Amino acid sequence: MTRRGHGAAGTRYYVRDAAPADLEAVLSMKARAWREAYGHLRDESFFAAAEATLDRQAEHWRGLMAKGQVLWMAEDTRGRCVGLAAAGPVQDPPDADLPQTQLSALYVLAEAQGSGVADALLERAIGDSPCLLWVVEDNARAQSFYRRHGFAAVGDPVPLDGPWSGLTERLMVRRGG
Repeated sequence: MTRRGHGAAGTRYYVRDAAPADLEAVLSMKARAWREAYGHLRDESFFAAAEATLDRQAEHWRGLMAKGQVLWMAEDTRGRCVGLAAAGPVQDPPDADLPQTQLSALYVLAEAQGSGVADALLERAIGDSPCLLWVVEDNARAQSFYRRHGFAAVGDPVPLDGPWSGLTERLMVRRGG
């Protein structure tokens, strides 16, 4: 099923299941969305290193998709990917009382923000189900979006390591629809 939305100047966006053949476009879009969302928090070397691993990321996603993981994408009428979402069972639950579904990714390019595309991707990925997610503490726009969809911050921010070292992330949880 395709969900439609409208962006600036009447641009139409469509949400659909992504296929393995879509991974290059989806992951390239994700890399661009990272630059837009985190450009003020990370230097060029961070983004260059992430973009250098797109082939490995695509292979990783192919394996997940072969095991039943669904990846959703939003594209415009020209077939250009402008957003993605992924959700599934929590792999390492931080607490047994938390929801067992995790939104593991939701990215939308700046040009499509405010169009309803993120809402449509979230709806396709988790509907109104209980869910948890982790969001970078310094991403106020994302936190506001998730609060609007019934998520609340739980616990204290957690420091990130590796390439994300120096930043913290926050657990957000939606317990019911």
